[in-house]
Amino acid sequence: MNLEGRIDISLQPRGDAPATVTIQSTRPQLAQKLLAGRAPDEVAHLVGLIFSLCGKAQRVAAEVACAAAQGSWSRAEKRSAFRHDPAHAAEGATLFRPTVTDGSLGDDREAAVLLELAQEHAWRLLLNWPEQAGAPLGVAPDMASLLLLRQAAGDPARFAATLDDLLRTTLLGEPAADWLARDLAGFDAWRQAGQTPTARLFAALGDGVDAGISQVALLPSLGRLTDEAARDLARRALETPAFCAQPLWHDAPAETGGLARLAEQPLLAAWIEQRGRGTGARLLARLLELAALPDRLLADFSETSPALVRGWSLGDNAGIAGVETSRGLLLHVVRLQAGKVAEYRIVAPTEWNFHPAGALAQALSGLASGDDLAVRARLVAQSLDPCVAFGIEVCDA
Repeated sequence: MNLEGRIDISLQPRGDAPATVTIQSTRPQLAQKLLAGRAPDEVAHLVGLIFSLCGKAQRVAAEVACAAAQGSWSRAEKRSAFRHDPAHAAEGATLFRPTVTDGSLGDDREAAVLLELAQEHAWRLLLNWPEQAGAPLGVAPDMASLLLLRQAAGDPARFAATLDDLLRTTLLGEPAADWLARDLAGFDAWRQAGQTPTARLFAALGDGVDAGISQVALLPSLGRLTDEAARDLARRALETPAFCAQPLWHDAPAETGGLARLAEQPLLAAWIEQRGRGTGARLLARLLELAALPDRLLADFSETSPALVRGWSLGDNAGIAGVETSRGLLLHVVRLQAGKVAEYRIVAPTEWNFHPAGALAQALSGLASGDDLAVRARLVAQSLDPCVAFGIEVCDA
């Protein structure tokens, strides 16, 4: 059994008309088959083993969904890493957010999720993007820096220091705080100066309209997901398993990821207003989020911090958990019966972004034809970061 599957994308140019885009996914929906009948603690362990990417986020989502279904987070105040947050709870739902623990690193689960998110962002910026577009610019993949981050991942404070140094010396060429203070004109000056490989990659995107623009709705970040919306997503996933393979937000496809989380950040908002919400905007969102992570890792995971993990108890032994990952919002939904899993659903970011009529389909349909269409299409797809292998075929009209 192939636990991962793949995504096959065909692109047929049609002159001046939008290209025809077909997206076919063979990603199996295995949560119900693999997890039904198992105890909650067994589920969390198994989920962490099954998923090779975002494994920590998957495990945390399983833990929180099962705990929310049991209603145990609010009744285990001393032992739980989470606490009841009545300020956000609506009638019929109970919301749980991480408790700030003693010390500067906050809750272990949030720290683990943030470390994993940072490594995934770094992987795309230091490896995938240079592999895809760096050769003509003399930009090579930087495995050495990725290895340093991986070696530091066991200690959030050490990881924060390593990432801060990497940002200053390799990615940004200046302190992260100085770079984050730049407006769009300052960012353009930074990329045109080309003092780092990352700056040269951004410069190569040009000054015109962004490539791979999508106008589908942005899925709310976890902190902005209302109780009503969470309950609705859980209901749809439980009642219609096919929803997990092609999820909809207000009955339409949606885009999730760093761009959705940071869309109102001033520099990113200025880019989108001037150039559109495309490949460059998504890559900029990754770099912005990564640049802010050292300080975020060393700060308390307080009520004012962007939410990384949330859970809702839905009643009837059901619960839903949301975890922010580098690719976007991950949702786990579970219903228990007699202490075992009766129903289990996972809605992953890839299913939002690679929906047949979603963000990628729109982004690719607007690409101009040309000999390098497959190369440009691959960069667009990579900016949405599928969690499985994908292929792109350009078909002649």
